[in-house]
Amino acid sequence: MINLDKFIIGGEVVHETLPSDHPLVRGQPINTPIYEQDYQWRLKIQSFTQGGFEAKAVLVNRNHLNRLVNLNRERSKRPAPKEKDEEATKRDLEKCAYRAARRVRHLCLEIRADRLLTLTSRNLLTDYDQLTATWKRFMRLLESADESFEYVAVPELHKNGEHYHIHAAINGFSRVELLRKCWQIALGGKGDERGVNALGNVDIKSTRRKGQHKSKQAICVAKYISKYITKSYIEHHQFNRKRYWAPRSIRLPETTAEWMQAEYLADAVQELYSRFDTAVMVEAVKDRSLYITEANVPMIFMRYLPNEEKPLPTPF
Repeated sequence: MINLDKFIIGGEVVHETLPSDHPLVRGQPINTPIYEQDYQWRLKIQSFTQGGFEAKAVLVNRNHLNRLVNLNRERSKRPAPKEKDEEATKRDLEKCAYRAARRVRHLCLEIRADRLLTLTSRNLLTDYDQLTATWKRFMRLLESADESFEYVAVPELHKNGEHYHIHAAINGFSRVELLRKCWQIALGGKGDERGVNALGNVDIKSTRRKGQHKSKQAICVAKYISKYITKSYIEHHQFNRKRYWAPRSIRLPETTAEWMQAEYLADAVQELYSRFDTAVMVEAVKDRSLYITEANVPMIFMRYLPNEEKPLPTPF
């Protein structure tokens, strides 16, 4: 980790003058670097409908990026992976897990998930397709009872490796008794099973601490769910199996990308203080949501979710 104290924050970053018809001037993301050096800082911003954003600046090789952008790829069903050595397979799984965890985290923050729902069974859900069908049946039952909610659900294989259970990030209050009844029916019961006769169990936990605002709560839930999906990918990956479920009604705002003027890490940090409101950056530091590292690939990550009591303007 980088010590922020060694950076002097202040002054203005002077950007290169661009033509009036350039995509950056029109506020559109571009994939072609506008500067000459091979390694350049690229900033990606994921904003959220209810306010706030995540931003990540990475030092990338523009020649390598241009090859990826110009690569001619056919759109079709993903073919089975080629045979790879163990190290390459592990590396690919880690990349898949990272992308899935990032997507799940963004979805949780988008809906401001404030509770963690866990659904278990008595060794009933042993097949993945059966698990998927049971979850869909459960959601249909809730919808018919006017108790549907936004969710981001991740299946997890039990530690004995024999059956599955489900973790879901949800938003808002739900009646536990109704959830239990619908879950029993989804598992094949009548809905009134209790105790040793119950086919499964429903548990809801809130991560909110005293005095903690809702955005902090959403971050905690997002971390829990991201942890489960990372574990799912690394330990129990199955080809062409989706490792998380979310309704199509949850739509993230489009991610934007831009090239930075900075050449070195310290310059990139200072440029971000100019790019975003200084008060937002200060909040990110206080919230410990600003990370800077030089390990492997130089990277700067920050997150800002507005506090309901003291909201700051989103700098876009």
